[in-house]
Amino acid sequence: MKKIYLALTLVLAIIMSGCSSGGDGSSILNPGGGGGTGNVTFTTNVVQDQGVIYFQFVPSTGVTLTKITANCPQAQISNEVINGDGTTVYTQAAPMLLNTTGVTLAQGQQWTFVIEGKVGSATGTAYTSNVNYTIQ
Repeated sequence: MKKIYLALTLVLAIIMSGCSSGGDGSSILNPGGGGGTGNVTFTTNVVQDQGVIYFQFVPSTGVTLTKITANCPQAQISNEVINGDGTTVYTQAAPMLLNTTGVTLAQGQQWTFVIEGKVGSATGTAYTSNVNYTIQ
């Protein structure tokens, strides 16, 4: 149930990320994360917007999202796949948001994300980026 809820809320978060109002997007935990392979990297934070906590993925360049695979043994998340729409372009000004409702975040948790999509648009070059993030 937790996995289904996580997947459904990501879809809503992706849709809302382009038109979210309110909230300052400030980090509620220490920013961190950075990393990746290929030509796209992401800076990762945990942010709160209107009382909801999200993982925020800020790409180094405009990208689309095909899927994110999340893992965190401490939160009992194993190879959780969240599909993107493949067409929405995420940028530094409009980053990806992954809703954490239904998942308990705790200090010391080590999350890994494999983010896949295309650079620039749905017809761009494919990328895969590996992101590690530890909850502070």
